Amino acid sequence: MLAPSASFAWTAACFINVLPRLGYYFPFLRYFLLGQKLKKLNPDLLITEPGVRIPKSINQLLWINQPCGTVLSKKIVQQIADSKIIAISSVLLLDQYTKLQYSFSDKVIIVPPVLAPVYENQSLQPPALYIKIVGTIPDEAALINTLKAFSLFKRRQQSELQLVFSQDTATLFPAFIQKLNSYKYKAAVVINSAQTPEQEVHQEAGAYALLTLGTKDQLDFQYRKASQLQVPLLQLPENNIAEANPIDQLAEQLMRVYKDESYRKQLVITQQSLFLLLDNQAAFNQLLATVKNR
Repeated sequence: MLAPSASFAWTAACFINVLPRLGYYFPFLRYFLLGQKLKKLNPDLLITEPGVRIPKSINQLLWINQPCGTVLSKKIVQQIADSKIIAISSVLLLDQYTKLQYSFSDKVIIVPPVLAPVYENQSLQPPALYIKIVGTIPDEAALINTLKAFSLFKRRQQSELQLVFSQDTATLFPAFIQKLNSYKYKAAVVINSAQTPEQEVHQEAGAYALLTLGTKDQLDFQYRKASQLQVPLLQLPENNIAEANPIDQLAEQLMRVYKDESYRKQLVITQQSLFLLLDNQAAFNQLLATVKNR
Protein backbone atom coordinates (compact mmCIF):
# COMPACT_ATOMS: atom_id res chain seq x y z
CA MET A 1 0.00 0.00 0.00
CA LEU A 2 1.43 3.34 -1.03
CA ALA A 3 0.80 6.43 1.10
CA PRO A 4 2.60 9.68 1.93
CA SER A 5 5.54 9.01 4.26
CA ALA A 6 4.06 11.22 7.00
CA SER A 7 0.66 9.51 6.98
CA PHE A 8 1.62 6.67 9.29
CA ALA A 9 4.50 7.90 11.42
CA TRP A 10 3.70 5.29 14.07
CA THR A 11 4.14 2.33 11.71
CA ALA A 12 7.06 0.04 12.59
CA ALA A 13 10.07 0.86 10.42
CA CYS A 14 10.38 -2.74 9.22
CA PHE A 15 7.18 -2.31 7.20
CA ILE A 16 8.34 0.79 5.36
CA ASN A 17 10.17 0.77 2.02
CA VAL A 18 11.71 4.21 1.60
CA LEU A 19 12.76 5.60 -1.77
CA PRO A 20 16.17 7.29 -2.05
CA ARG A 21 16.07 10.97 -1.11
CA LEU A 22 16.54 12.21 -4.68
CA GLY A 23 13.37 10.36 -5.65
CA TYR A 24 11.28 12.80 -3.65
CA TYR A 25 12.51 15.87 -5.53
CA PHE A 26 12.44 14.71 -9.15
CA PRO A 27 9.07 13.30 -10.35
CA PHE A 28 10.46 11.32 -13.29
CA LEU A 29 13.18 9.80 -11.13
CA ARG A 30 10.59 8.98 -8.47
CA TYR A 31 8.43 7.18 -11.04
CA PHE A 32 11.45 5.19 -12.27
CA LEU A 33 12.60 4.24 -8.76
CA LEU A 34 9.08 3.30 -7.73
CA GLY A 35 8.73 1.09 -10.80
CA GLN A 36 11.97 -0.69 -9.90
CA LYS A 37 10.83 -1.17 -6.32
CA LEU A 38 7.46 -2.58 -7.36
CA LYS A 39 9.03 -4.89 -9.91
CA LYS A 40 11.24 -6.31 -7.18
CA LEU A 41 8.36 -6.70 -4.70
CA ASN A 42 5.99 -8.07 -7.40
CA PRO A 43 2.77 -7.35 -5.41
CA ASP A 44 -0.47 -9.18 -6.26
CA LEU A 45 -2.37 -5.97 -5.59
CA LEU A 46 -1.34 -2.39 -4.91
CA ILE A 47 -3.71 -0.11 -2.98
CA THR A 48 -3.03 3.57 -3.64
CA GLU A 49 -4.57 6.97 -3.14
CA PRO A 50 -5.62 9.00 -6.21
CA GLY A 51 -2.71 10.71 -7.92
CA VAL A 52 -0.11 8.01 -7.24
CA ARG A 53 1.43 7.17 -10.61
CA ILE A 54 2.44 3.52 -11.04
CA PRO A 55 3.22 1.28 -14.03
CA LYS A 56 0.11 0.01 -15.81
CA SER A 57 1.27 -3.58 -15.44
CA ILE A 58 0.64 -3.39 -11.66
CA ASN A 59 -2.77 -4.53 -10.45
CA GLN A 60 -4.21 -1.50 -8.65
CA LEU A 61 -7.12 -0.75 -6.35
CA LEU A 62 -7.90 2.95 -5.88
CA TRP A 63 -8.55 3.94 -2.27
CA ILE A 64 -10.33 7.27 -1.68
CA ASN A 65 -10.58 8.53 1.90
CA GLN A 66 -10.02 12.28 1.55
CA PRO A 67 -12.21 15.16 0.33
CA CYS A 68 -11.59 15.90 -3.33
CA GLY A 69 -11.57 19.70 -3.21
CA THR A 70 -13.29 21.69 -5.92
CA VAL A 71 -11.10 20.65 -8.85
CA LEU A 72 -9.27 17.42 -9.71
CA SER A 73 -6.44 17.26 -12.20
CA LYS A 74 -7.11 15.62 -15.55
CA LYS A 75 -4.72 12.79 -14.65
CA ILE A 76 -6.63 11.96 -11.45
CA VAL A 77 -9.98 12.14 -13.25
CA GLN A 78 -8.61 9.73 -15.85
CA GLN A 79 -7.21 7.48 -13.13
CA ILE A 80 -10.66 7.29 -11.50
CA ALA A 81 -12.28 6.59 -14.86
CA ASP A 82 -9.79 3.80 -15.66
CA SER A 83 -10.03 2.03 -12.29
CA LYS A 84 -11.96 -1.23 -12.35
CA ILE A 85 -12.85 -1.04 -8.64
CA ILE A 86 -12.71 1.97 -6.30
CA ALA A 87 -12.90 1.69 -2.51
CA ILE A 88 -14.28 4.86 -0.90
CA SER A 89 -14.62 5.31 2.82
CA SER A 90 -18.12 6.76 3.22
CA VAL A 91 -21.36 7.81 1.61
CA LEU A 92 -20.35 11.37 2.50
CA LEU A 93 -17.26 11.25 0.30
CA LEU A 94 -19.09 9.53 -2.54
CA ASP A 95 -21.69 12.29 -2.45
CA GLN A 96 -18.98 14.97 -2.55
CA TYR A 97 -17.39 13.45 -5.63
CA THR A 98 -20.66 12.84 -7.48
CA LYS A 99 -21.80 16.43 -6.81
CA LEU A 100 -18.70 17.51 -8.69
CA GLN A 101 -19.85 15.26 -11.54
CA TYR A 102 -17.14 12.63 -11.15
CA SER A 103 -18.98 9.51 -12.26
CA PHE A 104 -18.11 6.15 -10.70
CA SER A 105 -20.94 4.09 -12.28
CA ASP A 106 -21.32 0.81 -10.36
CA LYS A 107 -17.67 0.09 -9.59
CA VAL A 108 -17.59 1.85 -6.21
CA ILE A 109 -17.64 -0.08 -2.96
CA ILE A 110 -18.06 1.57 0.45
CA VAL A 111 -15.39 0.40 2.90
CA PRO A 112 -15.60 2.31 6.20
CA PRO A 113 -12.35 3.01 8.09
CA VAL A 114 -11.44 0.12 10.40
CA LEU A 115 -10.90 1.26 13.99
CA ALA A 116 -8.38 -0.06 16.49
CA PRO A 117 -9.88 -2.60 18.95
CA VAL A 118 -9.58 -0.07 21.76
CA TYR A 119 -12.52 1.85 20.23
CA GLU A 120 -14.76 -1.21 20.10
CA ASN A 121 -13.85 -2.21 23.63
CA GLN A 122 -14.59 1.25 25.02
CA SER A 123 -17.89 1.43 26.90
CA LEU A 124 -20.21 4.38 26.29
CA GLN A 125 -20.12 7.20 28.84
CA PRO A 126 -22.41 10.05 29.87
CA PRO A 127 -21.08 13.33 28.44
CA ALA A 128 -18.88 15.53 30.61
CA LEU A 129 -18.42 19.28 30.14
CA TYR A 130 -15.44 19.39 27.80
CA ILE A 131 -14.75 19.52 24.08
CA LYS A 132 -11.90 17.22 23.02
CA ILE A 133 -9.72 18.34 20.10
CA VAL A 134 -8.94 15.40 17.80
CA GLY A 135 -6.93 14.86 14.63
CA THR A 136 -3.95 16.73 13.24
CA ILE A 137 -3.80 20.48 13.83
CA PRO A 138 -2.98 22.16 10.48
CA ASP A 139 -1.33 25.29 11.85
CA GLU A 140 -1.29 27.81 14.70
CA ALA A 141 -3.93 29.94 12.95
CA ALA A 142 -6.44 27.11 13.43
CA LEU A 143 -5.64 27.06 17.15
CA ILE A 144 -6.07 30.83 17.44
CA ASN A 145 -9.39 30.73 15.57
CA THR A 146 -10.57 27.98 17.91
CA LEU A 147 -9.77 30.12 20.95
CA LYS A 148 -11.56 33.11 19.43
CA ALA A 149 -14.66 30.99 18.78
CA PHE A 150 -14.47 29.59 22.30
CA SER A 151 -14.30 33.17 23.65
CA LEU A 152 -17.49 34.06 21.75
CA PHE A 153 -19.17 30.99 23.18
CA LYS A 154 -18.06 31.84 26.73
CA ARG A 155 -19.33 35.42 26.44
CA ARG A 156 -22.73 34.26 25.21
CA GLN A 157 -23.06 31.25 27.49
CA GLN A 158 -21.74 31.21 31.03
CA SER A 159 -20.76 27.57 31.52
CA GLU A 160 -17.99 25.33 32.82
CA LEU A 161 -17.36 23.83 29.39
CA GLN A 162 -13.62 23.24 28.74
CA LEU A 163 -11.41 22.79 25.69
CA VAL A 164 -9.05 19.81 25.94
CA PHE A 165 -5.93 19.57 23.74
CA SER A 166 -3.52 16.66 23.48
CA GLN A 167 0.14 16.81 24.50
CA ASP A 168 1.06 17.12 20.80
CA THR A 169 -0.24 20.68 20.84
CA ALA A 170 2.38 21.75 23.39
CA THR A 171 5.11 19.86 21.52
CA LEU A 172 4.32 21.20 18.04
CA PHE A 173 3.11 24.72 18.88
CA PRO A 174 5.08 26.05 21.88
CA ALA A 175 4.37 29.67 20.83
CA PHE A 176 0.64 28.96 21.11
CA ILE A 177 1.12 27.65 24.66
CA GLN A 178 2.85 30.92 25.54
CA LYS A 179 -0.11 32.89 24.19
CA LEU A 180 -2.43 30.93 26.46
CA ASN A 181 -0.90 32.73 29.45
CA SER A 182 -2.75 35.91 28.46
CA TYR A 183 -5.95 34.20 27.28
CA LYS A 184 -9.00 35.41 29.17
CA TYR A 185 -10.47 31.93 29.57
CA LYS A 186 -7.16 30.17 30.25
CA ALA A 187 -8.67 28.25 33.18
CA ALA A 188 -11.07 26.53 30.76
CA VAL A 189 -8.27 25.27 28.46
CA VAL A 190 -6.63 21.95 29.35
CA ILE A 191 -3.41 20.61 27.81
CA ASN A 192 -3.14 16.88 28.48
CA SER A 193 -0.01 15.27 29.73
CA ALA A 194 1.17 12.26 27.72
CA GLN A 195 -1.54 9.59 27.57
CA THR A 196 -1.77 5.99 26.47
CA PRO A 197 -4.10 5.17 23.52
CA GLU A 198 -6.56 3.68 26.02
CA GLN A 199 -6.60 6.90 28.05
CA GLU A 200 -7.08 9.01 24.91
CA VAL A 201 -10.04 6.92 23.75
CA HIS A 202 -11.57 6.96 27.24
CA GLN A 203 -11.35 10.76 27.26
CA GLU A 204 -12.84 11.01 23.78
CA ALA A 205 -15.73 8.74 24.80
CA GLY A 206 -16.59 11.01 27.72
CA ALA A 207 -16.49 14.29 25.77
CA TYR A 208 -19.51 16.51 25.23
CA ALA A 209 -18.33 16.74 21.62
CA LEU A 210 -15.18 16.15 19.59
CA LEU A 211 -13.70 18.94 17.47
CA THR A 212 -11.41 18.56 14.47
CA LEU A 213 -9.51 21.61 13.22
CA GLY A 214 -8.39 20.19 9.87
CA THR A 215 -11.25 19.63 7.42
CA LYS A 216 -9.08 17.37 5.25
CA ASP A 217 -7.52 15.39 8.07
CA GLN A 218 -8.86 11.83 7.78
CA LEU A 219 -12.33 13.22 8.20
CA ASP A 220 -14.05 9.89 7.60
CA PHE A 221 -11.91 8.26 10.28
CA GLN A 222 -12.85 10.99 12.76
CA TYR A 223 -16.55 10.59 11.89
CA ARG A 224 -16.23 6.81 12.16
CA LYS A 225 -14.74 6.83 15.65
CA ALA A 226 -17.12 9.57 16.84
CA SER A 227 -20.00 7.38 15.64
CA GLN A 228 -18.56 4.36 17.45
CA LEU A 229 -18.26 6.37 20.69
CA GLN A 230 -21.65 8.05 20.08
CA VAL A 231 -20.16 11.53 20.50
CA PRO A 232 -20.90 14.33 18.00
CA LEU A 233 -18.01 15.58 15.88
CA LEU A 234 -17.73 19.31 15.16
CA GLN A 235 -15.45 20.99 12.61
CA LEU A 236 -13.63 24.29 12.47
CA PRO A 237 -14.96 25.64 9.14
CA GLU A 238 -12.29 26.33 6.56
CA ASN A 239 -13.88 28.96 4.34
CA ASN A 240 -16.34 31.80 4.70
CA ILE A 241 -19.87 30.59 3.99
CA ALA A 242 -22.86 32.90 3.57
CA GLU A 243 -20.83 35.86 4.85
CA ALA A 244 -20.15 34.16 8.20
CA ASN A 245 -16.50 33.66 9.11
CA PRO A 246 -15.16 30.38 10.54
CA ILE A 247 -14.92 31.81 14.05
CA ASP A 248 -18.60 32.81 14.17
CA GLN A 249 -19.62 29.49 12.63
CA LEU A 250 -17.71 27.43 15.20
CA ALA A 251 -19.05 29.56 18.07
CA GLU A 252 -22.56 28.91 16.79
CA GLN A 253 -21.86 25.16 16.61
CA LEU A 254 -20.64 25.18 20.21
CA MET A 255 -23.71 27.11 21.37
CA ARG A 256 -26.15 24.84 19.63
CA VAL A 257 -24.60 21.52 20.65
CA TYR A 258 -24.36 22.79 24.26
CA LYS A 259 -27.91 24.13 24.59
CA ASP A 260 -29.86 21.62 22.48
CA GLU A 261 -29.58 17.99 23.61
CA SER A 262 -31.88 16.76 20.85
CA TYR A 263 -29.60 18.43 18.27
CA ARG A 264 -26.58 16.79 19.89
CA LYS A 265 -28.20 13.35 19.61
CA GLN A 266 -29.25 14.01 16.02
CA LEU A 267 -25.65 14.79 15.07
CA VAL A 268 -24.64 11.32 16.26
CA ILE A 269 -27.44 9.69 14.24
CA THR A 270 -26.42 11.67 11.14
CA GLN A 271 -22.78 10.62 11.57
CA GLN A 272 -23.77 6.97 11.76
CA SER A 273 -25.78 7.28 8.54
CA LEU A 274 -22.62 8.22 6.63
CA PHE A 275 -21.44 4.62 6.72
CA LEU A 276 -23.16 1.59 5.27
CA LEU A 277 -21.32 -0.63 7.76
CA LEU A 278 -20.68 0.30 11.38
CA ASP A 279 -19.41 -3.01 12.68
CA ASN A 280 -15.60 -3.09 12.71
CA GLN A 281 -15.28 -6.73 11.68
CA ALA A 282 -17.81 -6.26 8.89
CA ALA A 283 -15.82 -3.29 7.59
CA PHE A 284 -12.62 -5.32 7.58
CA ASN A 285 -14.34 -8.27 5.89
CA GLN A 286 -15.66 -5.87 3.26
CA LEU A 287 -12.11 -4.73 2.50
CA LEU A 288 -10.86 -8.32 2.28
CA ALA A 289 -13.70 -9.28 -0.06
CA THR A 290 -12.91 -6.29 -2.28
CA VAL A 291 -9.24 -7.29 -2.50
CA LYS A 292 -10.04 -10.94 -3.25
CA ASN A 293 -12.51 -9.98 -5.99
CA ARG A 294 -9.96 -7.67 -7.56
